[in-house]
Amino acid sequence: MEPLYQAGSNLMKVNTLQGKRMVDSGLQSGDFSLSQSWPTCLPPPAELEILQQKVAGVQRELEDFKNEVWKAIHYLEDAFCEMKGALAQQEEQAARVKQRLREEEDRGIVRNKVLTFLLPREKQLREHCRRLESMLLGRSHDTPGIPKVQED
Repeated sequence: MEPLYQAGSNLMKVNTLQGKRMVDSGLQSGDFSLSQSWPTCLPPPAELEILQQKVAGVQRELEDFKNEVWKAIHYLEDAFCEMKGALAQQEEQAARVKQRLREEEDRGIVRNKVLTFLLPREKQLREHCRRLESMLLGRSHDTPGIPKVQED
């Protein structure tokens, strides 16, 4: 069965076998002129003009569509670049925060070491001060003018 092609509002029957034969014979003979049966297949000139206008309209729409697609592609590329820049900036900021946290942890470790060292030392000093005070107060019995303090 021969396929039907719609061009505008007209249905046209195209004999593909006949067209193939014409192309083959044209290739062999070098003659590409249309046979006598082809003019009957062509639509009248008025309809041909309408078809050409429709084709031109479709071509314009296709160009407009291509332009819109290119605009969309450029917009997406710009958005991608912006997102990539924002991501790089956030990665930098995260690295700085991690560095600050490490530094703070290091300071905390140092503080803990210092406190670990100082707390027993403070305890030793308090005990030493108590001994010195009790020695001083113990001698105060013999020294006039220095009141004796009761220890608990």
